[in-house]
Amino acid sequence: MLKSSPLGQDAGVSPLAVQWPAQSWLQTFEVLDLGLGEMQWPILDLTEKHRPQVLAHLLQLNEADRYLRFGYIAHDEQIAQYVGSIDFQRDVMSGIFNEAKELLALSHLALPHALKEAKAFETAREAPAQDCAEWGGSVVSPWRGRGLGKRLFRHACVLARNANVHRLFIQALTENASMIHIVKSHGATLERRGSETQATVVLPQKDFLSQWAQWVSSCYGKAFYASSAQVQRFWHSASEQRVRQA
Repeated sequence: MLKSSPLGQDAGVSPLAVQWPAQSWLQTFEVLDLGLGEMQWPILDLTEKHRPQVLAHLLQLNEADRYLRFGYIAHDEQIAQYVGSIDFQRDVMSGIFNEAKELLALSHLALPHALKEAKAFETAREAPAQDCAEWGGSVVSPWRGRGLGKRLFRHACVLARNANVHRLFIQALTENASMIHIVKSHGATLERRGSETQATVVLPQKDFLSQWAQWVSSCYGKAFYASSAQVQRFWHSASEQRVRQA
């Protein structure tokens, strides 16, 4: 984990800034990004009432996408069983919607008490199971390439930090280039096991910034999706314009 040296008084910074501890990528850029930047993609943490939208989202995935998401070509009945087994009180499900309330991108963060099999910890036995979590996500094909998966992954990292999780595991098929790129660009170490790749992200401890970022993101997401469809359509249109100009 990269750290920078503290700035000295001769650098022209205030004593408060000098006392601020060295920060990792997640404690600065990613947290501030979640709290302030890229607000064109508000994230909503899901509840039981969103189960039908989660099902509709996953059923939209074609065979290739289902294979990448689940590791096999899941049939509709299997997806329905998976969605029916989700415990919204236990796991953290987050999503990004359009103005029609359709779920465009989905994040599933399985917190420690949900990981009873512990198979994800085979290569990290030094890490207690209660300090680890697992993440998976999906984006419907027309909305890929806009950074939605990256936004949800950052969101999951901050939520995991604030739940006192120190390691985040991602199990992905090695051919899932998009997923591998997201986690690798966020500091993950990768271990290839045949057709699968296990990624591990070491998370810093929670702090004021991470808790503030989660609160801001939660409030903003709830407020945005409670607004009118016209407001959301305008905001998404502006976001699309920014993407095209980037």
